[in-house]
Amino acid sequence: MFRSARNNSLKIYIVLPLIIVVCFFGYFSCLYAQEKIEIVNPELIKIPVAVPEFDGPLPLSREMASIARHDLELHLLFNVLGEGLHTEETNLFASLGVDWLIKGKISLSGNHLQSAFYLTDMVKGKTVLARGFRGPKSSARYMVHRFVDLAVKEMLGVPGVAMSRVVFVERKGLKDTLFVQDFDGHNPIPLISGELILSPRLSSDGRKVAFVYYQNNRSSIQVIDLTTGKRHTVCQYPGLNASPAWHPDGNKLVVTLSKDGTIDLYLIDLNGKILRRLTHGEGINTGASFSPDGNYLAFVSDRTGRPQIYIMDLITRGVRRLTFKGRYNTSPCWSPAGDRIVYASLKGRVFSLFTIDPEGGEPIQITSGQTSFEAPYFAPNGRLILAQGSDGLYLFLVNGAAKMHYREGKILFPSWAKLR
Repeated sequence: MFRSARNNSLKIYIVLPLIIVVCFFGYFSCLYAQEKIEIVNPELIKIPVAVPEFDGPLPLSREMASIARHDLELHLLFNVLGEGLHTEETNLFASLGVDWLIKGKISLSGNHLQSAFYLTDMVKGKTVLARGFRGPKSSARYMVHRFVDLAVKEMLGVPGVAMSRVVFVERKGLKDTLFVQDFDGHNPIPLISGELILSPRLSSDGRKVAFVYYQNNRSSIQVIDLTTGKRHTVCQYPGLNASPAWHPDGNKLVVTLSKDGTIDLYLIDLNGKILRRLTHGEGINTGASFSPDGNYLAFVSDRTGRPQIYIMDLITRGVRRLTFKGRYNTSPCWSPAGDRIVYASLKGRVFSLFTIDPEGGEPIQITSGQTSFEAPYFAPNGRLILAQGSDGLYLFLVNGAAKMHYREGKILFPSWAKLR
């Protein structure tokens, strides 16, 4: 028997505190131990950013500055400086060759928090981004996350991912627990426990999670609404119910079913009604991932003898084979940017991660060596990848040039979505 970690009626309420954003210039539309970031490609030059201590009451100002540094470090592209230094030491930052400077000012009156953050281009010598926020003290870290994401977009040209959440399964002995947490590791919440939980997937808006749940040796596809805590069974057809994948509209899933005698892909609504059968017995078909526009589906099939990645045009129903190298390719995940698909490929006795253009061509290997990485999943900005290793989750740059041990333990099936 499975025992739920929470009653179905329990409301999880993963919602953001109300934050009021104030724009200062018309031109500008908790403490963590530092993780070890491994630079895999020696040619990677990290961008130097200084985040000195924020001005304002302690310890909150120090904690908020630490949150900002941690957010930047998690993007794997920044050399973050400034801990223990103060904003008036601008000349020191310039002498250190710092490209960017983030400053913060906060004030606290009872439970009411006001904050202002500034991004300065040290090369041009001018402030290029400024934002102010007002809200309860409990919203402090989300104020920082929001500004960091704006700053990352200014510095890199792509949105940051500080305002995002991750789901995963933690396996301890014979017990699985499904967790959701903020991307920076804060606020981990156990959603449900059982003997076997597989393949959790966040909807693109980060509000719902679909997963495979086994009870009495029977599988079902279930969905939890993270804003209300309500959980319901979407489908429990005879045989296999597996590998849910969200349509970008958040109202449909592609799942793997065996109810008709073969293991195939089906498009269903959130009540379990089958809208369309997508494959028809050409081998085992599973592990789907939608393109960002919802018009194409990447999936795994062994129709030619060994598991390979295929692309289905959902309008014409045409199917083409994408991967031709590797004897066992699995777990495709389409980048939200639409430009790459990441997958795991068996090389020798370990799985390595590769990315490939959805139109085809030569795959790019992003992990190597004797460490196996599986179940890769793209960040909401398409520039980072989470994957499971033997000792936890790892975070990679999309080109494999840097990596970080993100979370320790027997952690499986990461999924990632932007908080909206």
